[in-house]
Amino acid sequence: MSTHDLLLTLVAILYAIAAVAYAFNFYQANDLGRRVGTACLLGGWVAHSILVLILAIAAGTVPLTREILPSLCAWLVVVVYVYLEWTTQDRSLGALIVPIVLVLHLLTLGNMFGLSEPVSVSHSAGWFRAHVLAYVLAYAALAISCVSAIMYLMLLGEIQAKHLGFFYNRLPSLDVLNQLNDRAATFGFVFLTGGSFASSIWAYQELYRLWVWSDPAFLPILIAWVIYAGHLLARWFAGWQGKRSAFLSIAGFILVILAFPVIGVLFSGQHPLGG
Repeated sequence: MSTHDLLLTLVAILYAIAAVAYAFNFYQANDLGRRVGTACLLGGWVAHSILVLILAIAAGTVPLTREILPSLCAWLVVVVYVYLEWTTQDRSLGALIVPIVLVLHLLTLGNMFGLSEPVSVSHSAGWFRAHVLAYVLAYAALAISCVSAIMYLMLLGEIQAKHLGFFYNRLPSLDVLNQLNDRAATFGFVFLTGGSFASSIWAYQELYRLWVWSDPAFLPILIAWVIYAGHLLARWFAGWQGKRSAFLSIAGFILVILAFPVIGVLFSGQHPLGG
């Protein structure tokens, strides 16, 4: 087994152990679960960083192809989450965020495991790279927004039922979750907009049109952009917060997942990243 494949496997194993440990800590509030979860997550991220570095050296640049993008997104989500955990000293979000990281990395395994040639980067245009990097940043932020929205709804349901217990004792306050949702959604929307703008410029330079209308990712990205725009406008001008804001964040992220990486995998030949 090559070093590349060993790292792919090691990262998956460490993220899987971390996901189980964070879930165990969430349900049992166990100190061992906290230590194991954080240690395995950080260890997986270090191995993940080495893997990305190896791929970048082999390709001669940052690999931005369909094969590696879900894993790059997972790598960035870990960076954001570890920062949140370190600043808030709260690990409850990890029970949902770390499994998302694991799934994103596993989506990479099918395309990358056993790959003997360096990852090819055929789309070297600056605007194309800006488009991809902006989308990866957007997806990482929107994943955080979605998780905080889900936890907000779980805690709100318990409070409204006047049965304070499981979630009330484990999650941050509604205000903290609402602020995290809004800030992450704002950050993600900015980069989603920037990525779409860069994509349009690249498409015009390469294909002489502002968008690849046959691209199966176009419609879900457009609808997701409209949802997040409506989310932010409603919050700024109509005072929408809490439950309605949470539902919009979840709906928007579902569409983002449909566009990336699911559609990129199922319809790879119709998307520029598909090669």
